[in-house]
Amino acid sequence: MENLTSAKKIQALEDSCNKVLQLPKIRFVGVLDNMGNKIAGGFKKEIVSYLPDKDNRQMYVQLVLEYLMRKDFDDALGSIDYITSRRGKITMISVPTREYLVLITAERDANIEEIIHKVNTSFTMLPDIVP
Repeated sequence: MENLTSAKKIQALEDSCNKVLQLPKIRFVGVLDNMGNKIAGGFKKEIVSYLPDKDNRQMYVQLVLEYLMRKDFDDALGSIDYITSRRGKITMISVPTREYLVLITAERDANIEEIIHKVNTSFTMLPDIVP
């Protein structure tokens, strides 16, 4: 029975990622667990990563660690809504939701607030099977 729940959980996360991928200028949407493993999501069909797979994996781990370290200040500053970094080629957005970190990469001129809103609505509407 747990495998069925796991399969439903992953499918619900995949569906949420696909909703966000529909926004313009989005390159990638992925769901990362607290170990930096991508458990759902991926690139838009026509998009190729700027990084090789092993570097993507390293980046996922670093982003999760960065988020977890920043959480140390939640009591004093409040919880993190999102973390954004604008790089030369892309904008990267990390959004904590439930037990996961949603990572989005987009073109530099993407509308960050629209993306955050879409992530929040897509991932908070997950079925009860997703903790």
